[in-house]
Amino acid sequence: MSDYGGVDMRMTGRERVLTALNHRQPDGCPVSFGSSIVDGMTGAFKRKFDAYMGYAPAEVQTRHHIMGMVETPPQITEWINPDIATVWPMSPWVYKGKAAKDGSYTDAYGCLVRPVSFYYDAVQRPLIGPISADDIRNHPWPNPYATDITQGLLQQAEAAQKTGRAVLLDIPAAGPFEGACWVRGFEDFLCDLYEDEYLAETLMDAITENTIGYWDTLLSKTGHLIDICGQGDDIGMQDRPFISTEIYEKLIKKYHKRIYDFIKAKTKAKIFMHVCGSVYDLLPALIETGVDILEAVQTSAANMEPARLKKDFGDALCFWGAVDTQQLIMNATPEEFKAEIFRLAEILGENGGYILAPSHNIQPNVPCENIQAMLEAFNEIRGLQVVTLELPLDVSI
Repeated sequence: MSDYGGVDMRMTGRERVLTALNHRQPDGCPVSFGSSIVDGMTGAFKRKFDAYMGYAPAEVQTRHHIMGMVETPPQITEWINPDIATVWPMSPWVYKGKAAKDGSYTDAYGCLVRPVSFYYDAVQRPLIGPISADDIRNHPWPNPYATDITQGLLQQAEAAQKTGRAVLLDIPAAGPFEGACWVRGFEDFLCDLYEDEYLAETLMDAITENTIGYWDTLLSKTGHLIDICGQGDDIGMQDRPFISTEIYEKLIKKYHKRIYDFIKAKTKAKIFMHVCGSVYDLLPALIETGVDILEAVQTSAANMEPARLKKDFGDALCFWGAVDTQQLIMNATPEEFKAEIFRLAEILGENGGYILAPSHNIQPNVPCENIQAMLEAFNEIRGLQVVTLELPLDVSI
C-alpha cells in the first residue's frame, strides 16, 4: 500500500489491472479467479470445496457448459476480492435447447453436445465428411444479431463497472480454427488445411464473419464499458501447435487479425486470446494479429517456461494464468504450490504485464488444500508487493 501524506493510495481492482496491462508496475499483482470461463472451478470441484470450507450447499450456476465452469462461490469472491468482474453474454457454444435425459443438447452451431467426464464434448458434427463449399454457405449458422443476445447485457456491464474492478467480456463465439474443428471434426478440417485450402478458407470465412457479428452485437451495446475482450481459439497441443507456423501464417492468421481489428474498431478494450498448450512458436504472429494478452499460459506444455515467455515477449504481450492446473497442482504440497505462485508473480509480474490466475478450471481430483493455499497467496501477493506510484495515477487504456 502506498501512502501520500496520510492519504490511502491503494489501487482499485480496475486501476491495478489496467496499470499491469499497460506494462507498468501496479501496487500488487492483479488476480483473476472465476472471471474468465477458463480460470475458475468445475461444478464437481465446487461442491467438494464448499464442503471442505464448510460453506452451506448452494445451487450451482453453470457459466459455460463446454468448459464445465461454474460460478465462483460468493464467499470466495468476498474473501479474495478478484480484480476483474465479468459480463456473461449468451453464447452459441453454450446455447441450450431442450436437453435429453443424458444431458445432451444441440448447440447453436448444430453440434450435438454431451457431458463427458467434467466437460461437454461434441458427439455429432454437422459438417463432417464429404462436403462442398455450398454446404458450408447453406449451413444454418446462428444469428449473431438476435435480440435476446443482449438481453440484460447493458445492466450487467454497468453493475460490473460499479464494483471498481476491470470489466471483462469473455469469449462469446467460436474462433476460426477451433470453430472449424468443432463443426467439421479435427481430422477432416486438419486434412482440409493441407488438401483443400479453398474449402478450409470457406469454412473459416463463415465462422469469422459469424463471430464478428456477435462482437458487433455485444460491443454496440457495451463497448464503452468494457476493459478487456476475451476471444478464444485453441491452436496448441501439449508439445507443439496443432499446425505449423507456415500453415498458420498462410491460412489462419488473417482471420484472427480480422476479428481483432474489428474489436479494436468498436472499443478501447484490450484483447486477450485464450489458447491452451504449446504456442511459443506462434507468438510472434499472434502479436501481429493484435493480441494484447495471452490467456491460459500453460506452463506444463513444451516451450512455455514463464521466464522465457517474459524475456522473449514480455514487451509486447501481457500474460494471464500460468498457475499450473495440470501437474503441479496435483503433486505439490500447499507450501510448494504457494511458493510457485509467488515465483510466477515475481517473474511474469515484473514491470506489470501479468494477471495471476489458474491456467484452467479446477478439476474435482485437485486437493482442496492447494486451492486454499492458492487463494491465500493471491491475497498475500497483493498485500506484500509495495511500489512507489507516480501522481497523478494514469490508468487509461
